[in-house]
Amino acid sequence: MKKIKLYSVLFASIAMIALGMTSCNDSSYSYGRPLSPQEIQTAYLTVRGYHTGKMYFLKEADNQNSESQKAKTDSVDISWTIDTDSTMIIHDFPTHAFAEFVADEEMKEALLQQPNQDIKCQTYYYNLSPICFYVGVTAPTYNITYGGKEHKVQLAFYTGTNFYGAFDNATKYMEISIMAGGLYVDGELQTSATKTTNIPFLLVKK
Repeated sequence: MKKIKLYSVLFASIAMIALGMTSCNDSSYSYGRPLSPQEIQTAYLTVRGYHTGKMYFLKEADNQNSESQKAKTDSVDISWTIDTDSTMIIHDFPTHAFAEFVADEEMKEALLQQPNQDIKCQTYYYNLSPICFYVGVTAPTYNITYGGKEHKVQLAFYTGTNFYGAFDNATKYMEISIMAGGLYVDGELQTSATKTTNIPFLLVKK
């Protein structure tokens, strides 16, 4: 399998991380048909189970001078379980990884007091070599108090073909890319509640 860097749309705005596999987002791939149920089972049985690695995410620039506007990244230890052929759970998703992009300071501070959460994802397998699957994230919910009122805040994630998982059976390397786009506050989507509508996360197992 050829070696390339991950040039995911998800991470176009951050410093590139050198990754050792062919990306499922590579435009040179063509998927002419959906996988059969048997092929989906083959893919799932290959990647099922508990995985550990790192999650990379953006950090907000400290100020507005040209040097600070260069994208910065941070990382945390992370784990995830692929538990059925259509679901996956990311364990202890860190609240602080997105909270610094919250525009309202009171909301941000209230969120930072919340514990990390397991978040459930839906998966759909569409390629066998490498194994690739689309990822849809169920919005984690935080019941917090700010501005003198109680609020239900949910972190909304994008869905689509740019948000995927990939596994190289030869090297056992896995990557999962997802991106949040805003917050639901008391049931209403408020993209202006965050300082950006593109908050990417990259989970990597090597």
